[in-house]
Amino acid sequence: MPVKLILNMSKLHLWIFLILFLAVIQTGFSQVEKNHTDAFQINSLSGYILDHSPNIIQLIQGPTQGFMASWERQTYGKNEWERAYNYPSFGASFIAQDMGSPELGSVYSIHADYRFFFLKRQVSLQVGTGLAYVENPFHPEDNPKNYAYGSTITGSFYAGLHYRKDQIFNTPLGVQVGAFLMHYSNGKTKSPNTSTNNYGIQFGINYQLEEEFPEFKTEQLADFKAENIKFNFMFSSGMNDFGVIGLDNNPFYVFTAYAGKRLNRKSSFHLGTELFLSHSLKQYINYRSIAYANEGGITGDEDWKRVGLFAGHELFIGKLSLITQVGYYIYYPVKYNKQYYTRVGLKRYLTDKIFVSIMLKTHLAKAEAMEYGIGIRL
Repeated sequence: MPVKLILNMSKLHLWIFLILFLAVIQTGFSQVEKNHTDAFQINSLSGYILDHSPNIIQLIQGPTQGFMASWERQTYGKNEWERAYNYPSFGASFIAQDMGSPELGSVYSIHADYRFFFLKRQVSLQVGTGLAYVENPFHPEDNPKNYAYGSTITGSFYAGLHYRKDQIFNTPLGVQVGAFLMHYSNGKTKSPNTSTNNYGIQFGINYQLEEEFPEFKTEQLADFKAENIKFNFMFSSGMNDFGVIGLDNNPFYVFTAYAGKRLNRKSSFHLGTELFLSHSLKQYINYRSIAYANEGGITGDEDWKRVGLFAGHELFIGKLSLITQVGYYIYYPVKYNKQYYTRVGLKRYLTDKIFVSIMLKTHLAKAEAMEYGIGIRL
């Protein structure tokens, strides 16, 4: 664990994140019945920032250093989805990273994550998403070179592939080693937002809190019951801008309707349409009509609405699901970005019919918005 990083961390920021981290852990303990085991992990992270944009070349000055502290809860097949996914574990992680340059500073994040196991459970894939606190974001006077992080609060995504050995010499201690990828981006909530992709290696130890371990339940999965097509209606919103530094971000609204067909226990296929009302696009039209009036093109009277068609896939993991979508604007009066778009995100079912979601909408590698939604499945 990098001692220098820990000593340099702001005490206030550290305590805030530790309190949030412990709150997530307490929620997990209180909401799940005792048919599991718990463990803690601590990992040292060492890596580099990927040069994915000319806007961040001056920010890549040295290796990144940090640590990750995690709580992990192992499932044993009480629920059918646990057996379908080879008994995954879930938990929460707190990550602190020095990004290798004074302009980027340090970033602290907290994630909810899942681990999926392979090769006799000695290899695991850990994926997590959450929020991060950026210590030194862009400022036009104090930090004008930081085009990666335009806001103090940003989204974060972690993925790691590990080889792990638990309970060495019949003790609660184990070790793990592997590679990781860390992505920080605010989803264009506020410009600049070039973002960073940080990759590297990690090494750590884990500690099992239990002395006895339940047996993995091996009951055969029940036959999948085919469902009729379900109709879904969703409203999403958030804030974004159109990429000019210094201008205010604006609200947007998305009205979505789609049909979903459950193909099997894990997958559903979606086909739908949606209406986009983005005040940033409205501001962009006004800005272009004034700033580039002599070049022709945009006059300022163009329609700022967009209509899209999309197809998508939903991967069910208990009450949580992973969403991926590809769309195309069939009504697109102003060329604001590419005419096709993609989404990736998470959906959480509160009941069999009501769900909430968080989605990242992009045009290739260019983010447009973080969409926060609520919907109904009929």
